[in-house]
This record gives sequence, C-alpha cells and structure tokens, in this order.
Amino acid sequence: MQSCCKQMWGGLVAVAITVLILTPDDVFAQGCPGSGQQSNGPDVIVGTLGQIQSGQEITNYTADGTYDALSVGTTSCNLGNAQLRWDASPALTHPVIGQNLFRLKAFNGAYRFEQIGQSWLKHGFAALQQTACCSNCQPSGTSSRLGIGCSDPYTASRNGGQSSAGPKWAVNATTGAHTHPSNAPGFSGNVARRLRVRLSDLEVATDQLGPVRFYVEGQYVSPDDAEAGNKNNNASYRQVSYNGSTFGYFGSNPNTETQRQQPAIMAWKAFDPTVTITNVTTPEDANADPDLTVARVIIGAQATDLGGGIWHYEYAVHNLNSDRSVYSFSIPVDPGTTVTNIGFHDVEYNDGDGESWVNRDGTDWTGVFSGGSVTWACAHTYAQNPNANALRWGTLYNFRFDANVAPTSGNATLVQFKPGAQTLQASTVVPSVPSCACPGDVNGDSKVDGGDIADFTQMYIGAMGVGSCAQTAPPISGALNSDDVDEFVNLLLAGNGC
Repeated sequence: MQSCCKQMWGGLVAVAITVLILTPDDVFAQGCPGSGQQSNGPDVIVGTLGQIQSGQEITNYTADGTYDALSVGTTSCNLGNAQLRWDASPALTHPVIGQNLFRLKAFNGAYRFEQIGQSWLKHGFAALQQTACCSNCQPSGTSSRLGIGCSDPYTASRNGGQSSAGPKWAVNATTGAHTHPSNAPGFSGNVARRLRVRLSDLEVATDQLGPVRFYVEGQYVSPDDAEAGNKNNNASYRQVSYNGSTFGYFGSNPNTETQRQQPAIMAWKAFDPTVTITNVTTPEDANADPDLTVARVIIGAQATDLGGGIWHYEYAVHNLNSDRSVYSFSIPVDPGTTVTNIGFHDVEYNDGDGESWVNRDGTDWTGVFSGGSVTWACAHTYAQNPNANALRWGTLYNFRFDANVAPTSGNATLVQFKPGAQTLQASTVVPSVPSCACPGDVNGDSKVDGGDIADFTQMYIGAMGVGSCAQTAPPISGALNSDDVDEFVNLLLAGNGC
C-alpha cells in the first residue's frame, strides 16, 4: 500500500511539474480567461507600448521648424469576458488611440511632471487575434471584434499616419462615443497631427536614472468598453530615452517596460513614493447609463522643503476621461501666508484640434492668491467660448507656488467646465495654517483696526477662507462663531498693536 501511494504521489508531482513547464505564466494572468479576474463586459487596455516588430516599435520624424514628432507602437488587449467591437469607419463602434509625451525634471530644488506633447487619434479598423497579454486568447473569428483575452497590434508608423488621424475634440471620452467630422483642414510637414513636441522642451536623457526623464503614454477610448464601466484602466505608460535627436526604448528592465493600466501621472509617484495621488470621480451626464454618468480626474501633489522656511507646492491634474472637463483649480491657503512664484503649465493642441477646426484656445490660466486660496481659472467660461483652454480628456496641467508654511492634508477644489458643471473637492497636500502672532489682525498689517472688519465679516459668513488670526476664541479651528465675533470686537476696541 505504501509503495502504491508513493507511486501515485510521484505521478501527481510529475503531472504538476509538466503543467508548470508547459503552461505559460500569462495563461492565468490578471484579466486572462480562467484567471477569475476578468472584467465584466469588454475591457480594452494598452498591453504594450513598442515591442511589436523590428523597426516598428517607435518612429522618429524629421524636425520641422521648432517642433519634433514621434509615434509609438501600441498593442491593445481585451481583458474582459466579452468581445470588443472593432468596426471600421464609417462605423462609430471602434476604439480611438491617443498618444502623449511627458517630462519629469528637477527645477529649483523640486520636481515637475509635465505633459509636453499630444497627438491626434488613430482610428482602429481591424482587430487581429494575438497573444501579447494572454496565451489562451479566445479568437472572435472576425476582424470586427477583438476576442476575449486577445491582443491587436498597431505599429508606430501606422499610429503616426496623418491622413486617417482624427481630432480629440470629436471624442467624448466619458462615453467612448465619437464622430467623424468632415472638412478637416489640410496638413503639411512631418510633425502635423503626430505626437508633436517643442524642441525647446527636449534635452538629452540617455540614462534611465538621469535628472531628466521622458515617458510616452497610450490611451484607447471605446464605446462598449465605457458602457461596461471599464474606461479607467485604458491608459498605460513607458519610459523612453532621448539622445538629442531621436527617441528610443531602454533595454529590458521592469521599471522601463510598459506599465499596464497605469496613466502616465503614476510615473511621478513611481519615481518618488512621497507624491500623493488622488482619484477624483467626476459627475457627467446624469441622463446617461449609470456607467457613463461618472469619469475620472487624477490629482498628483508634492510639497518640497526648499530650506529657509519655504516650501514648494507642485500639483499635476490629469483629466483621464472627463468630458465635462475642468474650469478651475483651487488650493486653500491661509490669508496670512506669504505666497510667491505662482505658476501654470499646459500642453498645446495642434493642426485645428478644436471646434470648427480651430485649435483649443491656448491662453494660460491665471493664478491668484486671494480670499484664503490660490486659484487658477480658465480665461473663459463655456458660455463665453466653448473652445476655451479647459483641462480636457487626455491632458495634464500643472499648478504650483511657494509658501512659507509646511504641508498638511486638506481639500483641493475643482470646478467643471461644460454645462451641468459642479464644484468638487478632493483630499490632497495643502499648506498648513500658520500660527497667529496677533489675534484679530485678519489682513496681516500688524495691527487690529477697522481695516480688518471687512475680511473678518467675509470669513464669518463663509465667503472667504478663515484665517488663523480670525480665530480669536476657542476652538481655534473650523467656522467662526459668536464667541469669535465678541472677542474680535473687544480686540478692535482695545486697539491692539502687534
């Protein structure tokens, strides 16, 4: 009996070893058939940036004037439990593919993660049934559907095709819906409609650990993926090199391979884990299918100690797929704080990518420190100019300033751009409230007098952020109350100097 049991056990072990040897790791990888981790419905992701076929991983084009351009190959994968529609134009049920370029760079003692380029969109036209993500792909049997667990490659040169590219303005990334607008303006030159970047934004980055790093991002937007509620994992990023004239990929390294289902803003946190990332769920069309009523905006934030009591506050806000877009961004800052070097950065649109084939208005947002916050706002409302420079899908804008107080946790405020706009709050890194050396000195002029009454009143009624010197009576936090009013009046009557 013992001998029989040993023989049986030995046989089971041999079978198990054989299965491990013959079964690729990606058969039961996350999202693959049999993994138990597939999404409900179709779920398209960017499985690979580059690595498609020799010579087609990345394409560099000849610079044209003050701009350069590139294109990257993308391989999509369907990690859902249903086939993904891939009907060629003029049908509207196929994915569109966008490409973006980002730069991570040190500046005056702190790091900035900025978007420096974006492309027009490649329109999908046929789906192969390959195995880039799952070796047990279940082919659809037709090029108009991407099978379950299957992948489809587009080479860099195909993604950089100019004549068939479509504008981003014609796509609603929340619902995945798009149109094929006619009468597109003509184009010319090597960089038109491609992933375009200013030459002045480029510098040598041949060392993956160097002071300047570049990242490419691919994003697929598809209507049935969005309808299934799977649109928030459609972007992936990868680090790239730049030798002064051409982009390329680094060799095999887990940190420089495609980071699947991670939008490029996550590269900032991968570089520095102290970066705070906040996913903001944005309300969209309330009359739509439940999976289409919300979208995602991502806030990245970091506070850096510059020494001498000064802190740099850096924010990157990435609109992943919100169609309503973002009109303004605010950070609470105590009125008694000293704020300097308020800054802003956006990314250019090109070749008529905007309503009526006019580029989005590139007017920078103006940042203002007033009323207990630093606030940046688009130059125009939607009613004033639907083509204004709102923070739209597939773009990342930066907001920054220096302050003489250390960081704490607090809420950023975002106001949406399009009709139905709402005001949203999200937890992030903000300047702390400095201690008050002169209670009642609300306007910071080193005395308590009639000049403080207007601001105190605004703070009391909630029209202005409450400054620490307005908190004249316990508790020294929260909204002002009648005890604060009584003590403020006493300080006024006493004519306190500071």
